Amino acid sequence: MAEFFNVRILRPEEAPALVALRREALESCPQAFASSLDDDRGLSIEYMQEAMSKTAQMTVFGLFDGGTLTGMTGLFREPKSKACHKAHIWGMYVRPGVRRRGGGMRLLNAAIDHARSWSGVVQVHLSVSESARAAQALYQRAGFVEWGREPRALRWQGEFLDERHLVLDLCPDETPA
Repeated sequence: MAEFFNVRILRPEEAPALVALRREALESCPQAFASSLDDDRGLSIEYMQEAMSKTAQMTVFGLFDGGTLTGMTGLFREPKSKACHKAHIWGMYVRPGVRRRGGGMRLLNAAIDHARSWSGVVQVHLSVSESARAAQALYQRAGFVEWGREPRALRWQGEFLDERHLVLDLCPDETPA
């Protein structure tokens, strides 16, 4: 049940646990991520510690079942002045043993709520591989809508996968200027 899950921002000193979970995600669901074990900078503890210390630009959330890190997602804000109204969710992963219990939605909602706290952010973007059907359903339940599809965005073991691009409008009642 979701009430047993705790979601919070991960601290730089928790980078080793995050990197271990990221490695697990890339190994168990390679078609769901654009990065691979060979090229993912998120597998460097030092890189993640540095990135996690820059909370004005990027935040990483952890899903805990008891005291165990069982899920993660990242959120970053576009740094350029013409694009800083956008935030992006990346690296969403929940261990199979705790899926379908509400933790993924709690994790996603924490990231969305945090994006709302960043002044000027009006939309949240993410991309999802066509192979990640459960993730697509989760994002749609959260209100994300598809705005485009990139054919053959990823190639894994000789097979191509399309990637869907989704957006969540944080200010649906406002008319864009």
